[in-house]
Amino acid sequence: MPAPLTGPRRSRRLLPLTGLALLLAAPVGASAATTVPAGAVAVSRGVCTTSATDASARAATFTVRMKDVPPSSSYGFSVRLEERLPGAKWKALKGASVPTGFGDFVTAKSGAPSLSRRFNVQGLHAGSSYRLRATYRWSTGGASRAVRRTSRACVVKDLRPHVGLTGDFGWLPSTAGGEVAYRIGLRADGLDALKGVDVPVVVRQGQTVLATGVLHPAAATENVLLPGKRCTQGVPVMVQIDPDGLVDARPDTDGQLTASCAPVTR
Repeated sequence: MPAPLTGPRRSRRLLPLTGLALLLAAPVGASAATTVPAGAVAVSRGVCTTSATDASARAATFTVRMKDVPPSSSYGFSVRLEERLPGAKWKALKGASVPTGFGDFVTAKSGAPSLSRRFNVQGLHAGSSYRLRATYRWSTGGASRAVRRTSRACVVKDLRPHVGLTGDFGWLPSTAGGEVAYRIGLRADGLDALKGVDVPVVVRQGQTVLATGVLHPAAATENVLLPGKRCTQGVPVMVQIDPDGLVDARPDTDGQLTASCAPVTR
């Protein structure tokens, strides 16, 4: 069952955190050991949160810190968010996917001994990993020094429910709402997140819609009955769960079933 795509939402800047973890990356154009004192920059490990039902709660938080390094006349940093979808490589978010404030250069106030910002990004993809890359820069006259640091990553766990088809399918005689009642085998995980959720189902034969309705999974596996028009023997029948991806659920490979137009025999 396809999952709706959601991009990162606007970030919120909150109070700085303590106890930051540091992962060193290659400096820009010079050696960090000779140009930047130890402890002058830090970027925290990502802290990811998640939810089975609330997309805005699928978020990541990072804190970036830096200190003034004399004789700089000004200093600051910019950040970018990097994402790794399951089974894919790391990539920097670009275009409309870039959260507000990412890519902008944050400048310290004149005379301030340090600069710190906390970034919280919401609406991330369930099951994906996130890390933050910060570029720090100190300027003195017409020259500048810069280094980069990359945070350790965190994963937004995928707690969304799953609904699929078991492969059990057939029709029964019926007098209520249609010529037959289709018996459809259903499997579900994450039943708590599915409470009160309408899961669409459609039965087709070619371009002809035989039956439509909504399901309300109540068990890990069960058979449900859906009234509809009688299918034509010898022509394959297609059953689809949530064909338009309306339910926020985990991706699946069992949301579609091709079966024969045959009566239930057991």
